[in-house]
Amino acid sequence: MVLFITLITLLHTALFFLDESILNKKRELSQQENISVYVDGFLFLVPVAMTLFTNYDESLNWLYLVMSFLSCLSIIKNELFYENISKLERTIHAALYVLHPLILYAFHESWKQDFFKNNMMYWMLQLGYFILCVKAITYHVIYWNYIHKK
Repeated sequence: MVLFITLITLLHTALFFLDESILNKKRELSQQENISVYVDGFLFLVPVAMTLFTNYDESLNWLYLVMSFLSCLSIIKNELFYENISKLERTIHAALYVLHPLILYAFHESWKQDFFKNNMMYWMLQLGYFILCVKAITYHVIYWNYIHKK
């Protein structure tokens, strides 16, 4: 599980960076796509934060599963906003769509196995990943709403 979490979070981070920092800048984001990032980010960060900052509990587990399901549905809706994007960007999106539920699954399993207590090193890796996700949303807000619009 530890190797799985490490590999998928590193791959997801690299692909997301490529998509957000390089490919998205080559085209104009629509207002709907811009707003969609905030919804996607919220629906993804809540369950990830739950795994990092709460103890596993059956009642929280249901909330986690519902939020994860909504998060997976939310990223699918993004295809409605993409019009003229390159094959490379579509391929990156497809890979991100596959990795998304895998990451949520891996974080869920680490939550159940109490990585905070039992495997602090990999809990720290997950915390680093969470911080990068928060940074990515912050970057998106600042770049697309202030810097890009000038």
